[in-house]
Amino acid sequence: MSLITKSRGNVFGIFLVIISMSLLAGCGRNPETTQPAENIPTPTILPTPLPAADRVVLIRQVNVDQNLAAQAESVLRELAAGSGLEFEVRESLINNEVTPDMKVVVFLERPENLGSLAASAPATQFVAVTSDDWNPADNISVIRLRKENTAFMAGYLAALLAPNYRVGALMSAEEASYNQAFVNGVYYFCGFCSSQIFPNNAYPVIATRPASSPPTAWQEAFNEINASKVNVLFVSDGAASPELFTFLSTMDVALIGTQSPTEEGRARWVVTIFADGTAPLRNIWPDIMAGNGGKILNASINVADNMFVSVQDGLIWLSEGKYNYALRTMDFMRDNKIDPLPGN
Repeated sequence: MSLITKSRGNVFGIFLVIISMSLLAGCGRNPETTQPAENIPTPTILPTPLPAADRVVLIRQVNVDQNLAAQAESVLRELAAGSGLEFEVRESLINNEVTPDMKVVVFLERPENLGSLAASAPATQFVAVTSDDWNPADNISVIRLRKENTAFMAGYLAALLAPNYRVGALMSAEEASYNQAFVNGVYYFCGFCSSQIFPNNAYPVIATRPASSPPTAWQEAFNEINASKVNVLFVSDGAASPELFTFLSTMDVALIGTQSPTEEGRARWVVTIFADGTAPLRNIWPDIMAGNGGKILNASINVADNMFVSVQDGLIWLSEGKYNYALRTMDFMRDNKIDPLPGN
C-alpha cells in the first residue's frame, strides 16, 4: 500500500469519527418543547367619568309673586339652553349647597345671606331681584323692583284703556308715594284728563283707606268715586279681597291691578301690570356668561291676564296696538328716563 492510499484512509477514518460523535451528541439532546400561550383576558377600559354640566339655578322662594316667577322660569330656561347649560329650580340655597357647577344663581328675592354666598363662591355669578337699594359685590348683579315704576305704568295703562279717561283707584292710605306715582302715570298719558262728555269730570278719582280696612269700607270707597262714573278701576293690593271683587263683579266697571285676580274678579278683569325682574337678564346675559357682575338695573314692566271687558261706554281691552304704544314708556321707565315722582 502506498503512502498516499494510507493517508487517504486515515483522513476518511477521522471524518467517520467526527460524524459519529455529532450523531451521538444530537441523540442525547431533549427537543425543546413549545409552551402553549396562556389565555390572558383583555383588560376592561372603564369610561372616564364626565364632570357635572354647568347649571343655571333659579331660587323661587315661597310666596314670591307668581307672575314674576313664571316669567323668570321661562326666560332662564331659554337663556340656559342657548348657553348649553342645565336648568334647575329650587326654593332655597344655603352656603354649603353652592357647588362649582353652579355657573349662575338667580334669586327672586334678595336673601339675607347673599353676601356670604357670593364670597364663598367667587366663580359663580349671582343675580338678585330686589326692592332694596343695595350695592353688589363683583359677582352679584342687582335688578331693582321699584314699586313707584309699577304704579306709574298702572296709571298710564288705566288712562290708555279707559273710555273718556274715566280712571279711578282704590289705594292704601299708608303708601302716599305709590299713590302719587299712579296719578302721575295718568297725567303723563292724558295731561289734564277731563271727560269730553257728561259727566265732565277730571280724572283720576282716588279713594284711600287704611290697608287693614274691611271689604265693606272699600265697597263704600268705590261708591264714592263712582259718583263721577269710573270706567277703569285700579285695585291696589291693600284693597283687594274676594269679597270686594264679588261686589265689583256686579258693577259697570273694568278692573286692573298688580296681582292676578281672584276667580270672583276675573269676569271684570282687563289686565295685570307687574314688575318683570328677569327681562333685563337678556341684556346682561353675555356679561354674566363672561363672569362680569356687579351691575345694577331696573326691572322692566310687563302685563298678564289680558282680557276683554265691556262697559256702557265701550269695549275695554289692551290690544296689540295699545300694548306696543305703551312699550316705549315702559322702556323709558326701565332706563331711568322717566321719574315716577319728579321733584321728590
